[in-house]
Amino acid sequence: MDSRKALQAVTLLSFIYIMLAPNRSSLYASGPSRWQDEELSSTIPATNVNSTGIVEETEDEYAYLILQYHKTGWLITKKIKSAVSSLTSIRRGGRVYLRTSRYNDSSDCPSARLRPHQLYIYSNPSLFCDATSLVDTLSAHARVKILHFVRNPFSLAVSNYLYHRQDPTPEEWVHDANPCTSDEIIDLWPGLLSSTFRNETSGYSIMSDNDFWTMGNICRSLFKTRPGLEDKGYYEHLLRLPPEEGLELATCHIVIASMIKMVNTIIKFEQVNRYYAENSVLEERLEILTISMDRLQKNPWQVGRRAFDFVLGPHTSEDVKDYLANRLNNDYRWRTRHGNSHVTSSDVAEKARLLSYLRGHQFWSRVLGNMELVTDSVT
Repeated sequence: MDSRKALQAVTLLSFIYIMLAPNRSSLYASGPSRWQDEELSSTIPATNVNSTGIVEETEDEYAYLILQYHKTGWLITKKIKSAVSSLTSIRRGGRVYLRTSRYNDSSDCPSARLRPHQLYIYSNPSLFCDATSLVDTLSAHARVKILHFVRNPFSLAVSNYLYHRQDPTPEEWVHDANPCTSDEIIDLWPGLLSSTFRNETSGYSIMSDNDFWTMGNICRSLFKTRPGLEDKGYYEHLLRLPPEEGLELATCHIVIASMIKMVNTIIKFEQVNRYYAENSVLEERLEILTISMDRLQKNPWQVGRRAFDFVLGPHTSEDVKDYLANRLNNDYRWRTRHGNSHVTSSDVAEKARLLSYLRGHQFWSRVLGNMELVTDSVT
């Protein structure tokens, strides 16, 4: 029996032991406070540790890159990171900067040095260079598996508003932030997104130049203009504005901070896949899996199992991946029922009312609707 099969056998036997343990049911029933991710390594031995306790390096030509956005993929990313560190010899990579050093109409690719057998996690990537250059940059030192978490723009906007409106808010920056984008930055976005948000041939446009200015005007009309809020910060506005106005203010912020980057990256990865399809002789050095958080809400086990399989691959057995997906499923369901700062559980009727407001709004229904067509196309 080769070393990899022996290691898989050790993992499977450990998994069977866990399944037969007398206190197994309590691990699932007691919620995340009784069953933390940090305990994973003491429950299932890493598949890359042999019987003498020596770590065996697994041959691995891949770097692993997880891309996420605000209110998109926090819990499942945490689970994957824990599983990778506990069950494999894949190391956590250093900080990567997936954005350019300056904003202009001819942005260079970000300077990212992704190394084999390392896991990188990045939020809100700014990928504005052309698809060919992006492939060359990201795969310069390794083949790369990219796990890309996305979310429906309407549900993302509502979740973002409800998340930051919590009392107390989970993030301190909300107290003093200015949610409105400056005119100088607004003026730069159409050029940065020209290769993804516009199609000159068909005339299709996700957002026109005027849409960016309209969004800036909506934000400025709501921020520090209402009686009693003239000198208050962003958080006070979320608490005290009527819910529909608070939602609009928060949406102005999240569209620029995160949402347009998410949609841009989806289209950019479609361009990468098209580049490979049109150049079949080339080695595909980027493997991309895009996963919707809206599907996670409906079926945490299925979505989690797919993500664990993509990242962990041959490093763990199929039974262990099933086990990890079960843990994700139970943890997510528990957090949804009992509430959590990252898994908001606001009144269902309020969420439905806010979603209906955005979908019926003359401006937001069109802009977010165009983005929704993109997110739906890959999920």
